[in-house]
Amino acid sequence: MKKLLRVIFYIPKLLLRFIWNLIWAIFKLALILAIVGYGLIYYANNSSSTLATNINRAFRQVELGFSGTNTSDVEKVISNLSTTDTIPESNGARWAQNTASIYIQSTDETLVAAYKEAITNWNKTGAFIFTLTDDASTADIVATDYSDANSQAAGLADSQTNVLTNRITHVDVKLNRYFLLNSDFGYTHKRIVNTAEHELGHAIGLDHDDSKTSVMQSAGSYYGIQQVDIDTVHALYAN
Repeated sequence: MKKLLRVIFYIPKLLLRFIWNLIWAIFKLALILAIVGYGLIYYANNSSSTLATNINRAFRQVELGFSGTNTSDVEKVISNLSTTDTIPESNGARWAQNTASIYIQSTDETLVAAYKEAITNWNKTGAFIFTLTDDASTADIVATDYSDANSQAAGLADSQTNVLTNRITHVDVKLNRYFLLNSDFGYTHKRIVNTAEHELGHAIGLDHDDSKTSVMQSAGSYYGIQQVDIDTVHALYAN
């Protein structure tokens, strides 16, 4: 009888131990997955590699899956975004002269090539001259990239301006790998170059202009540098 009672009391104890061990194992697994997930997200947002872009894309697809949204429908909408970026108006801010040094920090071959072609195209206009430098610490402009599936922007230009003189002192230009390097969004090499020209236009001091055929249209990947853009730069740096 005593043995039977011990067995009866031991079963709940054994069951509780099993449940505790199961909970502890799940907790440890969740912790490991969280650490790995955070590491992958950090890598995806801070690396220029194709792997990082693919990881970011995978996270985006998982996010859409949990939200119950159809991935193809979302990508179709994003691929036809009305704006390339959301840059505030410059209010006439410009560099002291129509020239600036630029350091290409991006390591992605496609984006580096696009930056170089965009720089060459701007330099050919004679309206503004970009000078490539190997020293990031002294560069007026740093051209890099990032990967952000949620920004809905193909690029951005973050300008620092002296409020007293209204002169630009530094610009960080970034191209969004998530959209530009994802074939699902339809960015050809030409459109990537146009996007780079658009962001460099912001770095020069140009605002969006949807009134004309211009590289500075808010949907800034469909046109390259136009005569109207050259004229606008000349006018901006006339004095």
